[in-house]
Amino acid sequence: RSRSKWGKLPQYFLIYHLQFALLEVVSGMARVAALAAMPLAFATDFYSSFPEHGPVELTLLPQSDDESPACLDGSPYGFYFRPSTANSTKWTINIQGGGWCYDEALCHARSKTSLGSSKYWPKSAGCSCMNAKEDGEMDDCNCLYMPYGDGASFSGFRPKPWPVSASRSNQDFLHFRGIKNFDATLDWAFKHGLDKATEFVLTGGSAGGLSTFLHVDRASQRLALEAPSCKHVRAAPVVGYFLDHDDFKKDANNYTAFMQYIYHMQNLTFGSDGALTPTCQAAYPDMPHYCFMSPHMQQFIQTPFFMFNSKYDAWQLANELQTDWKTKAEQEAVLQYGEDFLQQFKAIQGEGKHGAMITSCICHGCPWQNFMLEGKSSYQHYSAWYYGKTQGAESTHVDARKPNGDGTMTFSQCLKFPGREDVDETPLVV
Repeated sequence: RSRSKWGKLPQYFLIYHLQFALLEVVSGMARVAALAAMPLAFATDFYSSFPEHGPVELTLLPQSDDESPACLDGSPYGFYFRPSTANSTKWTINIQGGGWCYDEALCHARSKTSLGSSKYWPKSAGCSCMNAKEDGEMDDCNCLYMPYGDGASFSGFRPKPWPVSASRSNQDFLHFRGIKNFDATLDWAFKHGLDKATEFVLTGGSAGGLSTFLHVDRASQRLALEAPSCKHVRAAPVVGYFLDHDDFKKDANNYTAFMQYIYHMQNLTFGSDGALTPTCQAAYPDMPHYCFMSPHMQQFIQTPFFMFNSKYDAWQLANELQTDWKTKAEQEAVLQYGEDFLQQFKAIQGEGKHGAMITSCICHGCPWQNFMLEGKSSYQHYSAWYYGKTQGAESTHVDARKPNGDGTMTFSQCLKFPGREDVDETPLVV
């Protein structure tokens, strides 16, 4: 085939474009223009706003066989590693986001960009630590930044190249090695100090946030075996809680169907070469693709995590709900989406070991440093959870208001919603 299996994509559908976190609006959507034009080498700031250190040089991993790490186009996978400046034994692995490619045609297009080929990666990039200090600042750490090259949140694996088209002429192939990229990066890290770690955080934004949900237990299990002094293992997924939700039109072009196709195309499995959780498979034997979706699989995560998310996530409103909320019906659908988010989020609220900061700002690259709830910033709540000062319900902080704090937030990252009033851009205490 010469085009996407999904035919004409919905009007407000977004794709990730040529740069690490650069979003391109396919058919025009002025309200989400703020998501575009992000800098090439600083993708972590786009999603998390946490302090970044760097830049450091790119390391490419060797290739030798059908299980070697690779990007979609077959180019070598690699990463950016910044050792601690103070000989710390704290570690952060920070995973880049950048959406997904929902079929072979879209993956082929992606393989011509920096989201599918290391040929386009910069020689250096920064990295953000998520090892908290008690005051809510982030500590120095050994920081490893994993760029995105596989289109499936580091989860697929096929040993042989996969054809883009059923046609025998002018054939192009794709390489699905996402979980091998993740495992090979861990292999390298353990040989370069991770085996001496005393503290470890896995984090990532957007599709990297989903990667964090999916793979933190995999990393934790290896740390238990290969880094015996590492007793503090945590996860911090940022805007990675993507709902299982219909689009506004309630047609077949919906996010859940897209993720189901990726599950089969990239051969996501539950064995030793698989990225998904066997306990999740047992819970959803007839719908195994649910284990590739954070609201369904998070209940099986053993490692404590603190998630940062908007209940009105801008990417989800544009790409899942597929609306720009211009009409009254669409605005009501946005409000309902927030309610649906909280409903799917309830399972996390019932888990005592986890925590969360949930904003009402319509954002995806959210200004977490500016959000205040219950008299503390996002970082201070994260730190309190990180050090065990809060537990259970005290670790979950939800802005109960409607979009953009009932119209009181005017941070540039909060996309406008009808009824918003212009006020000073200062942290709002709730």
